[in-house]
Amino acid sequence: MKNLSISLFLTLILNVFLAQAVYAATPEEISRTTSYAIALLGLVTVNVCIYLFVVIFQPEKF
Repeated sequence: MKNLSISLFLTLILNVFLAQAVYAATPEEISRTTSYAIALLGLVTVNVCIYLFVVIFQPEKF
């Protein structure tokens, strides 16, 4: 449980930094909330890709 809470905390901190980068790189038409959502979607996509990569090459663990 402790590892889960630490990983969630680190993900949220990383999302704060990524959201600022997304907000700075896009035109002013999107809101700050949308930039946070885009950054979170990017983090989820990368994490799913890593998980699937591990599952494909180490299926005996799962």
